[in-house]
Amino acid sequence: MTHLLTKAEVDAYGEQGYTLYKKPVFSKEKMDKLRGIFEDHLAEKGDKLSDELDTPHFRDKRLLEFLLADEVLDLVEPIIGPNIMLWSSHFICKDPYVGRATPWH
Repeated sequence: MTHLLTKAEVDAYGEQGYTLYKKPVFSKEKMDKLRGIFEDHLAEKGDKLSDELDTPHFRDKRLLEFLLADEVLDLVEPIIGPNIMLWSSHFICKDPYVGRATPWH
């Protein structure tokens, strides 16, 4: 396994509750593929608000390639350890001027 976070980034997470990873997680090609999947979901959402694109991996197994990718797991493991479970996924997408207020989270 490759650790993508430096010790300083892991320590910052422990002290501050977050760390900023400023490098691309996926290659351009992989990101383009994920963007295409997102665009499919957006086009098929119908009357739902865009922020209701919750747990899309239940309906679209193509997303598991990204959610369970080494690029993601190698970022998470140094923080939470090797026993990682996929609990939820969400496309964060908010249309302008519509939808609900989102409290700080």
